[in-house]
Amino acid sequence: MDRIYTLPEGWSYKELKKIADVITGVSFKPDDITKDGIRILRSGNIQNGYVQTKIDDVFLNDSYFNKQNTIQYLDNCITSSTGSVDVLGKCGTVFDVFEKTQIGAFLRLVRSKDIDNALYISLILHSPLYFQYIRQFAKNGTSINNIKNEHLEDFKFPFPPKDLKERISRFYLSLEKKILLNTYMIAELEAMAKQLYDYWFVQFDFPDENGKPYKSSGGKMVYNEKLRREIPESWEVKNMNQLAESFRGVTYNKEDLVSESENSILVLRGNNIPRSGQFAYDSNVAYIPSEMVSDEQRLNKGDIIITMSSGSKEHIGKCFMFQYDSTHTFGAFLSKFVPHEGCRYYVYLSMLSDYFKAFVKTTCNGTGINNLTTDTFNNVFFAVPSYAILSKFEKITENIYNKVGLSQKTIYDLTNLRDSLLPMLMNGQVTVK
Repeated sequence: MDRIYTLPEGWSYKELKKIADVITGVSFKPDDITKDGIRILRSGNIQNGYVQTKIDDVFLNDSYFNKQNTIQYLDNCITSSTGSVDVLGKCGTVFDVFEKTQIGAFLRLVRSKDIDNALYISLILHSPLYFQYIRQFAKNGTSINNIKNEHLEDFKFPFPPKDLKERISRFYLSLEKKILLNTYMIAELEAMAKQLYDYWFVQFDFPDENGKPYKSSGGKMVYNEKLRREIPESWEVKNMNQLAESFRGVTYNKEDLVSESENSILVLRGNNIPRSGQFAYDSNVAYIPSEMVSDEQRLNKGDIIITMSSGSKEHIGKCFMFQYDSTHTFGAFLSKFVPHEGCRYYVYLSMLSDYFKAFVKTTCNGTGINNLTTDTFNNVFFAVPSYAILSKFEKITENIYNKVGLSQKTIYDLTNLRDSLLPMLMNGQVTVK
């Protein structure tokens, strides 16, 4: 590693192996997966710098392990990911105790018994310093990249005096707790919105003119051929392209990439949209000149980006709605959907629905290329209510997503502070008391 900093007095460079253990994940085959048992965490479980369960989880039978191989997770362990270049170096901090849990072969567990060391290591693994180091092991032109244990163990990084390290660790922990709190708030708010959508537009128990649940109270239903189910009388059926306008992302080559500056713009890609639906910023970023981006490829509040093409079928159809104007653009493997006036949240929640996910999965099955096109959305249909019902739903969900937007902006600001904290400490731009 190039020592790009002149260290302040009392600081030194330390190898990761001097203060932490690096543990390899377990290998398994698809046939080994069971419905329960030992949970296996994979790169999809790393969301916005944290390790979370119930996202991309798989399980192996207890008998697959012996006592020496089973890991009982402890607070503040740090996981670093290997694999495709999109996730190479992606890391997360464990803040919950995950019992009967193991990590997959594409992950490495970095564990320190000293809590301050563990927190400081976590800060380091979120910093540009770590990403600059780890990217040198990516193999150009290959789909799989591997961080060996010795790569991590030999990683050298600036290490502060004990008293300063403790202050930095406490400050870092306070940032993480605020980020995690806002993450939980977003999850609860989005669960509320999804439940409301399901109640109104899947079960059709929206409030009727008397305030009673429509279908449960005997509201008239009629069979629709396109949806192959009954829907409320007088409702229309429209496809996605009739509800929103779409634009494909920016096409660029490696030669177009530039450094971050006032005249560059960050390109969002599929790895920025986790399966949870919450947006993820990470250090695996690409910048292109601003003049390459058209007005239609700018991102405004209410715009939805969706993964249209990917090497993995599991990533196709992942989407995210912006709750505030963004300074970023999006790549050619993504599309932007702009819902028509008066149906913004209805469209977004329809794209998060189980029905839409099943449609995408069926569309991609049996093909070698995992790809959605604009024409694909002519064939996915939704039951659309009257203006009065839709406007009432939009008003309720707008209040929910305004709160989501505030939490998302807080996470974005705190994450930027977290990821830039080490360089600022090194350059003397900030101090921690």
